[in-house]
Amino acid sequence: METIHFKTVDPVSQDLLRGASQRGIGLNWERYEKQQPQDGFLRLGLSCPYGCMQGPCRIDPYGRGADRGICGLDRDGMAAAFLLRLALQGVMEMMDPCHLAKPQADEIVWQTPLDKMASAALDKLGGAPLSTREIFASALLLSRPSATPEALIRQTVRLGILAIGLAEQRRAQDQPSGSMGFRTGYGLLAGDAILIGVSGRIPAALVQSLQKETAGLKNPEVRLISLGDWVPAGGDFIPIVCTSGEAETVLASGKLNLLLAGPQSDPGLMDLCGKMDIPVVLSNDNPLPAVILKQARAAFDRRVPVSFTPDASLIGTGSVGLGAADVESALQVGPSAKIALLGGADTLLQSLGHLPVELAKALRGEDHAVSSWGDAALWMVKQELPVGILAANEGPLTAIRALAAKRKLSALKGICFTGIKGCREFTFAVGLAAIGLKVLVAVPLPLWGSKKVRTTLRENLAAAGGILAHFDHPAKADEILDWFVRS
Repeated sequence: METIHFKTVDPVSQDLLRGASQRGIGLNWERYEKQQPQDGFLRLGLSCPYGCMQGPCRIDPYGRGADRGICGLDRDGMAAAFLLRLALQGVMEMMDPCHLAKPQADEIVWQTPLDKMASAALDKLGGAPLSTREIFASALLLSRPSATPEALIRQTVRLGILAIGLAEQRRAQDQPSGSMGFRTGYGLLAGDAILIGVSGRIPAALVQSLQKETAGLKNPEVRLISLGDWVPAGGDFIPIVCTSGEAETVLASGKLNLLLAGPQSDPGLMDLCGKMDIPVVLSNDNPLPAVILKQARAAFDRRVPVSFTPDASLIGTGSVGLGAADVESALQVGPSAKIALLGGADTLLQSLGHLPVELAKALRGEDHAVSSWGDAALWMVKQELPVGILAANEGPLTAIRALAAKRKLSALKGICFTGIKGCREFTFAVGLAAIGLKVLVAVPLPLWGSKKVRTTLRENLAAAGGILAHFDHPAKADEILDWFVRS
């Protein structure tokens, strides 16, 4: 464990990881290490994504093995199709059930202030309006190889813009306003209390009823804490004890008495709970709050002493801007006229917390106001950095909307995704670049298997004035800082 500091910048997390290793508890870091070296074919986009049962096929990037798939597909077509597959999955992730129940127009109707940006981008892609039919068209393209790499890339970019349009359509329906507060840090685990961990997408009704069931309980008190997910609870978020990359580390502390898991919870969380005898309740089973509380109390009563006693002062607080005025306020942290958007999910390709914290400090030193979202925002708040906080899922877009409405987009020097966990973020990054913005992704994208695909994507995005910068390695802080400063 002499490399523990390479895994996280948080000294408390380092102690927990060291303790888990000494007790023989394998966490996400151990699984990550066993996956090394990662599949170079997949990372380069040279693993065939088509819905075909003849393979699976891949192309050797070094020229010593296969140079085509069984059907004859070459590396350019394979990499382009791989990109389209990711973008399609990203759009599908946005079609969540709670919004599918609401009426949605088939064709995207753009509202100010993004209507002109979207129109200009679509004009460069043939001029056809966007609708949810793009999803079916993309699925058809991925059934068997038939389209050119250029057509596949063009469709990828259209899906990126569609993702932006769907988010705009949803915002028009939901009409968010005001701001929501949150607390984060290991201090949330301090003291003697029944601790119910929450992960994944938990129905709002269940959260509210569980809060009502546990409100006012003492000796011991009952706390709901999130393991990295932003779970709304009334006017605020459930307290967030850690980022998503640290969720298993928190479970390994032995402090939690029950896990309430919703859709999109990582399987590793449930597996670890089984090994540590922590009860798991699935939100999809429609559990009653009283039953959840009874199981948590029983686990608390039979708990064994743990050595982890976090300092109660290790709690950071913040507020997420949702309404237009609140987002604008979040973007105006300090007197700087230059704005940097820096956020995203944890990634095990980097030491957890390193990029968000070091970049935020460096950018502020270069006279940039910094706003963040997701895991990156939690790291900054835990370090008490003066940054604006944006919505976890669509933070960059809310900022773009606010800046465009005030005609201040020229102040934005770039958008950096410090990490990407799902395809949704990837598709969003493509969409933001497609409408003319400067975007950087700090983790490698599966584009390096084909120079033609990289060039075609760059040209499609540049037509509307956009940039999607990326590296063939996990980006270093000084590389990203240089990208911002030179803009």
